[in-house]
Amino acid sequence: MAHLLQRFAAAALILSMAAMASAQNHVGINVHVADQGIVDLVRETGAHWIRVDANWFQMEPSRGSYHWFQDSGVRAAVAAGLEVYMTIAYTPEWVAKVPRARTDTYTGNDEPVGSAEWVSFVEACVTHYRALGVRRFGLWNEPNLEHFWDGSLDAYLDKIAIPGAAAIRRVCDDCRTLGPDLAHVGDADDDLEAVMRGKDAFDIFAHHIYNDWPENGHTVFDGDNFLNALEMRRFAFTRDSLRAILDRHGWTGEVWITETGYRAHPIGNAGEEAKQATFVRRVLEEQLVRDWWTNSFFYEITDCGIDIAGCDIDGFGITRPTRGVPRTVADYVRKPAFETLRDFIATHSFGDAAPPAPDAGMPDAGASPDAAVGSDAGPTSDAGPDATFPDAAPWDGGGDAGGGIDGGDDSRAGGGCSAGGRPTAWLALLALLSIRRSRF
Repeated sequence: MAHLLQRFAAAALILSMAAMASAQNHVGINVHVADQGIVDLVRETGAHWIRVDANWFQMEPSRGSYHWFQDSGVRAAVAAGLEVYMTIAYTPEWVAKVPRARTDTYTGNDEPVGSAEWVSFVEACVTHYRALGVRRFGLWNEPNLEHFWDGSLDAYLDKIAIPGAAAIRRVCDDCRTLGPDLAHVGDADDDLEAVMRGKDAFDIFAHHIYNDWPENGHTVFDGDNFLNALEMRRFAFTRDSLRAILDRHGWTGEVWITETGYRAHPIGNAGEEAKQATFVRRVLEEQLVRDWWTNSFFYEITDCGIDIAGCDIDGFGITRPTRGVPRTVADYVRKPAFETLRDFIATHSFGDAAPPAPDAGMPDAGASPDAAVGSDAGPTSDAGPDATFPDAAPWDGGGDAGGGIDGGDDSRAGGGCSAGGRPTAWLALLALLSIRRSRF
């Protein structure tokens, strides 16, 4: 019997190793809006993906009039060999909306009366950015948080996710849909259960987890840690994990953690920056031993405090600018988390990792190609924002029940500041900041 058990154990180990070897692992970074400096920073880490914001209210400020502000950044990223995940979200003022109980003045989280305008925009956006090389599109951001979606999750599925996925598939047969990008906070397990009715809208299941790690001092008394949220329920009376709910509903496809990270704050605190680096390392270590979890997008490429006085999420960046815009790749301080990410990717099996930039302190991989920065096709399109600024927007905030950080902003309304700092873009960003609340 002991001999048979040893043989079964050996066979299981071989199968497990084979599964891990065949899994295609990816690493990405939330950048909101890209420019050449941001693209060069991402390449320096070796990550191969960026996540950017396609904010409906900015890209279609009036019906049928398009402002494709992401063009220059997308072109720069694709020219450098990066893949782009684009999240489409946020209602323009001109769209008819259902009455709402809240009295805030922000309309980007409002539920539309119907889906016709949303579907039309999704088709236009996907058609436009498919031509520039984008193949992965997200359907809204954190719809379980009222700062991002003011309706119910049923309304999200019926008006946004399901018709939006159909629109993407109709105009792009080689694109893939992602969602629901829920924040793992509050009643996250109930929220996950609710959206599984529409799981067929998602080719890849995307989720946000900011919960911390025991290695950073997180204890059972602090609530769910990262692995609790991911797949290891603590107790029968605590909320269920992401993996358990996916299994219960028969999800066997890929899972991407499209936002995760640690806020190193106060700025410059060596202990906090060390914890941020530990957070990055632990995420990547755990991803590599799970064949179903195939991509992690760290939040975020750079701090926001240099560009926005009093930014209440300052410190999440793995770099910090040393000056205002415009900036180049030389105008960022690399935090220990940046170095940890770069070194981990360089020494582990991430099959699609981009080559490091020549100034990354690693073997020269050659200079990244110059990106086209001209304006996109379309009568009302702009040449694209500078994007060194981590565009602000409705910040969800909300501490995790028991101390874990929640699943974050991502959507922060894509900046639109050009290299010269367009006043209208700055006003839009500041307006969005006014509805944020702290994560803690």
